[in-house]
Amino acid sequence: MKALLATLALAWRLAVPYFKEKRQGELVFRWFKIRMQERWIGLGFLGLILGLNVAQVYLNVWFNSWYNTFYTAMQDRNGPAFSAQLVLWCVIVAPLIASFVIEVYLTNWLRIRWRDWMTEHFVNRWMSNANYYRLSQVASGTDNPDQRIAEDIRDFITYTLTIFVQIFNTVLTLFAFTMVLWAISADFPYSIGGFNLASIPGYLVWAAALYSIIGTYFTHVTGRKLITLRFRQQHVEADFRFAMMRLRENAEEVALLKGEEPEKRVFKSAFERLKDNFYEIMDVTRNLNIVTNFYGNLSVIFPLVMLAPAYFAAGSTMQLGVMMQASQAFDKVQNNFSIFVSLYDTIANWKAVLDRLTTFERAMSEAEASASRPGVALKPSRGDAITADGAVVSLPDGRPLVRLDNAAFERGKAVLISGPSGAGKTSVFRALAGIWPFGSGDLSIPEDARVMVLPQTAYLPLGTLREALAYPNPAEMQDDAKVRDVLAAVGLGAFANRLDDLSEGPNLASRLSGGEQQRVAIARAILAEPDFLLLDEATASLDEASEASLYRLLRERLPKAAIISIGHRSSLKGLHDEFVELRKQEGGPSILGAAAPVPIG
Repeated sequence: MKALLATLALAWRLAVPYFKEKRQGELVFRWFKIRMQERWIGLGFLGLILGLNVAQVYLNVWFNSWYNTFYTAMQDRNGPAFSAQLVLWCVIVAPLIASFVIEVYLTNWLRIRWRDWMTEHFVNRWMSNANYYRLSQVASGTDNPDQRIAEDIRDFITYTLTIFVQIFNTVLTLFAFTMVLWAISADFPYSIGGFNLASIPGYLVWAAALYSIIGTYFTHVTGRKLITLRFRQQHVEADFRFAMMRLRENAEEVALLKGEEPEKRVFKSAFERLKDNFYEIMDVTRNLNIVTNFYGNLSVIFPLVMLAPAYFAAGSTMQLGVMMQASQAFDKVQNNFSIFVSLYDTIANWKAVLDRLTTFERAMSEAEASASRPGVALKPSRGDAITADGAVVSLPDGRPLVRLDNAAFERGKAVLISGPSGAGKTSVFRALAGIWPFGSGDLSIPEDARVMVLPQTAYLPLGTLREALAYPNPAEMQDDAKVRDVLAAVGLGAFANRLDDLSEGPNLASRLSGGEQQRVAIARAILAEPDFLLLDEATASLDEASEASLYRLLRERLPKAAIISIGHRSSLKGLHDEFVELRKQEGGPSILGAAAPVPIG
């Protein structure tokens, strides 16, 4: 019971915020639209859906009464009454069908609006304050956030609505048909060994409940492993898909290394885990289907077998219609008592999805908390330089990586940082960009200064070349003539007439070489005009002559900016004013000290 309440509390916490949303929403119809708070739209849809379920229960009770009259007319061979009941059947069934059709339509409408809101909520939180990056640093158990947003939110909403509406319908149906069956029980003489069961108030109701309890018990015992298996299946499916996606993103490297066989082994290993888990699901599902199908088919005949002795008893005046009404009411009651049986597989999937979303939420909370923990702090200053004395950049596990001693990077100067691999140069850049929360001390940065980092692998967003050059700003913010001029200056003048070309698709990275991608990044930096430009081997894919040309271009176009570079080529020294070598200490953090002028010659 404690676990059930905890699960319901988690589901409530995920579901309720949408129905409290005060932001204005729109309901667009063919001829008009309505604006109101989104919560009233969501609650309105939900209220209509539940109202339709109330109507369906009412019509089903009416239908149950129709069974009595219809079969009694058949037994009495009463043609006019039979014909009248056929007309009445149409009167009942037409609105019943209409209510089901409208319910499905409204449910889908609510699902897509709820998913729209919930997706935006999760995406905003995931993208806020670089949480998407911090997740990989501080949180475990958060594989494939893309799947959790794209698929798990969709499934959570679908399963939640299905279960909630089904339970609501079940409660109403149980109440209505329990009353019907309770009343029939009093007029249904049924003796076993001389004991009249009719002396037990509502004995047919208790029989239906007992039958359902037995079925529910065997269903749970048989299928309880499904929840864990469904959760694991989503995990291994996502891992298999990620392995193939990763090959697509690194196709050239794999092809150059002739790495097809190792990659196929990775695919096979991932699919084997998927397959093994699926076989376990198959076994449990097979056993569950045996139980539920036997139980379901037995439930068709069970009430008739139970009621038959009273119908065939000597001297019985019971009408066939009453027996059929009682049988149908019994079936409704036991089926609704067995809601757990019919929804077991749905509940198993819902619980797996709920667990994935809640672990994702917890991971984002952990990432958000890491951003607020004491670490390397960026402090605004009134000077023209980034300075640090005593600040320590650490690893996620707390081990100190780099200590900055009297380090300073002044605007208008170019500084080269060099040092052995693994000494922590890139982590220093991450700290300067404000995305590395691990460490202690302060980094003083001029107030309102714009810091831009160009990593070795240039990022090209999906879209046009113009959008890639302006990223992360809107493309329309840049003057067309300036964009074309900068593009030509970085050596990509051949692309000037293809700024908005999407004929080959939006994935620029698949069409440009590594060097061309780095040229695009340099052009982006020139257009952005940052105060501090940090280049983390951002020209490593270019030859030395091209690299030198781009550095001179940066100094020419960004004369007031500080250009801070990480690089290993000796030719880079002559392109900078100052030089800092990161000194790696035995058993301690590397030291990043004050910059010294680049020696002439």
